[in-house]
Parts: sequence; C-alpha cells; structure tokens
Amino acid sequence: MTRNIHEPLRLAAALTACTALLAGCGASGYNLTKPPFSGSPACTTLTGKLPAKLGGYELERSDVTGAAAWGDGDVIVYCGMPAPKAGGDCIDEGGVDWVAQTPADDRTAKMFATHGREPSVQVRLRNETTDASAVLSDLGPAVQDIKAGEPCGTAG
Repeated sequence: MTRNIHEPLRLAAALTACTALLAGCGASGYNLTKPPFSGSPACTTLTGKLPAKLGGYELERSDVTGAAAWGDGDVIVYCGMPAPKAGGDCIDEGGVDWVAQTPADDRTAKMFATHGREPSVQVRLRNETTDASAVLSDLGPAVQDIKAGEPCGTAG
C-alpha cells in the first residue's frame, strides 16, 4: 500500500493561506461609519487637508466619506457630526475650540468634538497614552476652514 504524502501537505498549505488571508482582512480593530452631515463642502475641504501623520500614526486608506483613521484606528476623525452637547470641558488647541466628550464606546479612551462649528468634527482616540493635545493641534489647520461660531464660555 502506497501513501500519498503530497495531499496532507497541500491541505496544510491551503489552510495556512486561508488563515493568513483572513487575518489580513479582519485585522483592523475599527469600523468607520459615514457621519450624517459628511457630504457638506466643508467636510470635503477638511478631508483633503488631513495630515498624513497624526499622533505618531500613519493615515489609513478609507472610502468612507467624512471619516479618516490613523494607525489601524488609534485615531479616528469624523467630519459631519451633530453639534456636541453642552457641558464638556472646553480647550483651545490649534486655534480651534474642542469639547471633551464621553467616549462613544469601550474602544474609545478619549473623545473630542469641535465647539461652535457646523458641521462638527469629532476625534476619537483609542489609547489613553495618545497625546490628545498634539492630535488636536495638528488637526487645527484643516478644521479652521469650517466657519467658527461663538468661542467656548461665551454666553449667547
């Protein structure tokens, strides 16, 4: 009785290839969704000005209008979000007023949204150690093209 040793090797090679393919396709730890007001001209302008590096991470490719991610979702930016609710801490970074928000989910460590700009820009940081100040400052030049309303702390 002869035994064909090539058949188990082919099966092992096929399983290895499938595992590698699935790992490559499903490796991203984030999903981008299209923001509700992302079709605005302001968001089109903003997405064209986003930096190639943000928070030390490289910009990822995305076909989602109004959304971008850096470093496998370590930093996510959405343009075209509803205005943030009042009450969060407000900071000025990069010439833009940002409001700290409650993280949207358990994969978001820190979250910020622009104050007084329509459409609003939201930033989600996955890691607590990512320098939020640097990320928000680096986004300033792109966000400043969206017309600003009243600054934080202004009664009106």
